[in-house]
Amino acid sequence: MTLGDILSPLIALVRMASTVIGRRKYHPYKDLRASLIGRGIISELPRYIPYHICDENGDKYKGIYIISLMLRNRGNQPIIQSDILASAPLRVSISEDARLAGTKLLPIEDQTDCYTTLIDKHTFSINFDCLNPNEYISIPVFITGNPWAEVKVSGRIIGQDSPIDHTAEEVKASLGERVVAFLMLILLLNTVPSFFIGGYFILRDYGMSQFWNAPENIPEYLMVPFIFAVFILFIILYSKTADWFERRKYPEGYPLYNDLEPSLFENVKGMLRTIFKGKKQRISKSLFSWGKPVMMTDKKVKKRTVDDWIV
Repeated sequence: MTLGDILSPLIALVRMASTVIGRRKYHPYKDLRASLIGRGIISELPRYIPYHICDENGDKYKGIYIISLMLRNRGNQPIIQSDILASAPLRVSISEDARLAGTKLLPIEDQTDCYTTLIDKHTFSINFDCLNPNEYISIPVFITGNPWAEVKVSGRIIGQDSPIDHTAEEVKASLGERVVAFLMLILLLNTVPSFFIGGYFILRDYGMSQFWNAPENIPEYLMVPFIFAVFILFIILYSKTADWFERRKYPEGYPLYNDLEPSLFENVKGMLRTIFKGKKQRISKSLFSWGKPVMMTDKKVKKRTVDDWIV
């Protein structure tokens, strides 16, 4: 683990503080942003079932997924079609492990004239007449193949000095997610030593009578970690007991949903990635990969370089 990974939570906190206390821009500026709002499963069919999902053109699929994309004008100037360079039109592309099944534009203003043009199985362009400040267009993108396919947005706006593509923020864990993951990891690491070592000192120095009748006499540095450890162990024991009773209802070796859940080791790895690398962790709900951790790409937020100023 590098020094950058260790300092990553502190850097994220500093960036958030600078964003909150940063000054608002009052000079005219353009800021068109494309960001991913979410992903979902429209319909899936197991491969061994002799049926398919068909669209209006008769194309057959085994799974259709949706990627919710939002195009928003975060600036204080309107953006019109002529602001987009003809040499760098506004395009959305998905990775090769998926292909487009359809797109739709849903502008917040009904009078906005907008449409998409399919270029190939992985790319489409976006056209609109005008987006005023704080207006946005919701873009449901229907795909087949890999539901977690990487999405890229390209294009250049005249007078905009910030990148359009903000889809990489999808893989970044928020400060709240990192704090929660850190607290959960502390609770897990606290369980075994606090239960056995803390319990030993409580029994040796105070006894069971004071533990039950006068717990206020026991120091908090012993009592609080021990109570949290008992709570975590109770949850684990309850889960294992419920799983044992559930398995008794079925023949030995019969697959259950619990068999598809990630192990404790995989969960701890996910927490560490969230805390130190700021990577979101997701569990697949797809029929084809149920319960598997979703390894999201290490895509980084694009920043301006000298190459962006060369036309």
